Amino acid sequence: MAQVAAVIIATSTGRTLADELSSRGSYVHLIEGQDGVPKVLLGMNGQPVLNHWLAAITAVPRLTPVEEKVFILCNENNVEEVRAWAADPRTSLGGFPVANVLTNGSDDSLGFGGDLAALLAAAPQLAAGSLVVVEGDGLVGPGFGLSRVVEHTVVRGKDTLTYMAAPEGMPLEGQAVLALEDAANAYQTASQRVEGLDAAANGIADPMAFTPVLAPVAVLRPETVARAAGSAGAGPSPYGASGLGYLLAALRPGDVAHPPMYAMPVDSCFRLGDAYSLQMASNFFAYYATEKAGGQGEAAKALEAARRLAQLNEARTMAGGSLAGAVKLVKEVESARPPEPFVDSAQRKLFTNFFQSWLAGDRHHDIGATVGRGGVTAAGGGDGAGAGLPLRFADVTTRKHAPKQQHPVYQTSNGIYGSKAPTQLDMPLSYSSSSQAFTNKFPPTAAKNSCMVTAVTRSKVHKALDDF
Repeated sequence: MAQVAAVIIATSTGRTLADELSSRGSYVHLIEGQDGVPKVLLGMNGQPVLNHWLAAITAVPRLTPVEEKVFILCNENNVEEVRAWAADPRTSLGGFPVANVLTNGSDDSLGFGGDLAALLAAAPQLAAGSLVVVEGDGLVGPGFGLSRVVEHTVVRGKDTLTYMAAPEGMPLEGQAVLALEDAANAYQTASQRVEGLDAAANGIADPMAFTPVLAPVAVLRPETVARAAGSAGAGPSPYGASGLGYLLAALRPGDVAHPPMYAMPVDSCFRLGDAYSLQMASNFFAYYATEKAGGQGEAAKALEAARRLAQLNEARTMAGGSLAGAVKLVKEVESARPPEPFVDSAQRKLFTNFFQSWLAGDRHHDIGATVGRGGVTAAGGGDGAGAGLPLRFADVTTRKHAPKQQHPVYQTSNGIYGSKAPTQLDMPLSYSSSSQAFTNKFPPTAAKNSCMVTAVTRSKVHKALDDF
């Protein structure tokens, strides 16, 4: 079996982000420690960013055992916080080897090339195989399958990047944009050859063109890792930009003097290096948990209806006041857009719907603003807690509280069932009655007992007492 290892690069300082959050007056509770904001420990849907990456990494058979194959590279200011996370099994999905949390010896990133050189100096055994390079300042959406990207590199012997089709209206500032060999047919192929990379893109994604933006994970062959480590000295990338993008641009993908690189699609990805991107990622993961729980609120439904109505009114004006012409125009515009590459159509549609509501100003999906950045938010703890926990427990403010007057015969001192509205502290993380213990998921069906008949909810005595 080919040797493959993984590293999460968490060396970028959070001090600049802390300054931005302070000036905006938002998310200020995230600021702590010498590094300002430890970005890889930010909570997304109740789990630190590191947990999301580890869930994807540990699902790859080639990346086990973790003790030998997975490493985290930090800077001197955030390494102790990451080691504390690794030592606590409650926060790190059962624990992570503390010895695998390394440092680059600096208080900031040395640039991706310099960081890879520091990694190989601390763990020289990694130079012998392919390396999964994860940018800790970014995150891929839920359900990301890393195994197919790793297998592409191992089987084909090619460097493999990942990309997302930029949704309509997406700002490209801070993104790295790929140039693909056959972009028009990218939706029909599993991977595309990379012909170039713009690490300093700007503007807004054209709705009538396919714009592939670099996702924060790549799998590099040993020769490419050595070339990247040899490019040390370029320094960190600009604030809010993709460090991985600057590294790959320096490697000149598409240059005939080097082996070709290929790229594979993902359904969604996010940058975490600036306040705008951080807020969007936090909103999306909360939105995703709400949608999966089947609990989309009335505000979200009203906003979606208002957005579609505004779109229809705009098209009606362009169609000369004809409603039928407006509907036809909207359909023609949607059909004229180029097909988007995706992995899971449902995931991609969910992300697209979220992004359009985000552009329309919807900011009410946001658990990232909850105090407790270490993966402890209103969604509770545990792997997949946000998706498995009913919404009324994940966020008790969404529960319909209806106090009910007691029957006069059974009236107690206060006379009202549920007179006190529950608070979030009253809600359990989750509970399974069969095991008599807290778990990560609720039973799929209601509890049943063959020894008891519970179909009759009222007795003859209760009915007779109704006269009183």
